[in-house]
Amino acid sequence: MTPESQFRLPQEIPLDEYPEPQAFLDEARALTDKAQARGFILRVMGPIAIHFHFPEWADLYQRMERLRERVFTDIDFASYGKHRVGLMELFKSEGYAFEQSVMWHYGKSRHIYYSFKIPMVDIFYDKLDMNHCVDYRGRLEIHPYCVSLTDLLLQKLQIVQINDKDLKDAMLLLLAAPVNEMEEGTINARYIAKVLADDWGFYHTATTNLERIRSAMAGVTALSEEHRATISEKADRILQYIENEPKSGKWKRRAKVGTKKPWYNEVSDWG
Repeated sequence: MTPESQFRLPQEIPLDEYPEPQAFLDEARALTDKAQARGFILRVMGPIAIHFHFPEWADLYQRMERLRERVFTDIDFASYGKHRVGLMELFKSEGYAFEQSVMWHYGKSRHIYYSFKIPMVDIFYDKLDMNHCVDYRGRLEIHPYCVSLTDLLLQKLQIVQINDKDLKDAMLLLLAAPVNEMEEGTINARYIAKVLADDWGFYHTATTNLERIRSAMAGVTALSEEHRATISEKADRILQYIENEPKSGKWKRRAKVGTKKPWYNEVSDWG
């Protein structure tokens, strides 16, 4: 398949040309399988991963109207840097072109591909290094298709200017996933607490966002009172783990500075 001659952001593509939601789900699974067949680890992130983890919640997810008509804008993946070259060859063989400007901004840590099938495929290598860092090293084997539920939630909690769709993603995660101290099929609150206990900036952003999630629930009419109570209880449980975890010396020193200085990384806009 010949790729598009020019990369277009998903929002620039007219709706009558836009792929159906199922096309994103099918392609995400197919690419993961094809990577696995070549010995490479490729794991889905974002809302597609939520669909894979919780297909039984798809109807509520749709009624929450996180992205309205388009539903998905891209396929987000995580992989290990050691698989970078092999994945470049795989995507080329699957008819995808490489978006060169991303390399100028992110070097080897992030690649974007595009084709007629899917307007944008985003791959992050070893870590998601945005406002705060979510480290995938040694963690992509937890689930055969997706990053872990723990890392999915951390991806949302690290966003300083969190928006409506990311808040709704976090709500669905907290609603659908158990919270305990294990990884497989659950949100590991102990792991989250340990990550944040060494990084005051991430701690501040994440705890602020957990409060924002609870505040924003009132405006999501698709959620029942029972849903809201479940989300609130799990957010409280995670906050309790976070507060109870002993903090590192680095965390304590940075806490004294607080928000007087920037506590997060600025994210550049390459598009």
